[in-house]
Amino acid sequence: MRAPACNDSSSCAASDSAEGVWPFTSLLWRWIRRMNHQMQLRHERRQLGELSDSLLRDIGLTRREAMREARRPFWDDIGWRR
Repeated sequence: MRAPACNDSSSCAASDSAEGVWPFTSLLWRWIRRMNHQMQLRHERRQLGELSDSLLRDIGLTRREAMREARRPFWDDIGWRR
């Protein structure tokens, strides 16, 4: 599919500037989704550290494993590209 031809320089400049917005917008949304994911991960790890021993036993974790996971920083996320 071909881009429409520009009749004068002002219409060409307007279409060029509009095309430059999309990559920035896409990058911005990816960054927002990543930050959302990291905030959620931080919240989940904090909650994991607050679980009782009986709840940890229910999900198959020891207190030591839960605390090790809870201490990990939010940016330490192996699966962030999911």
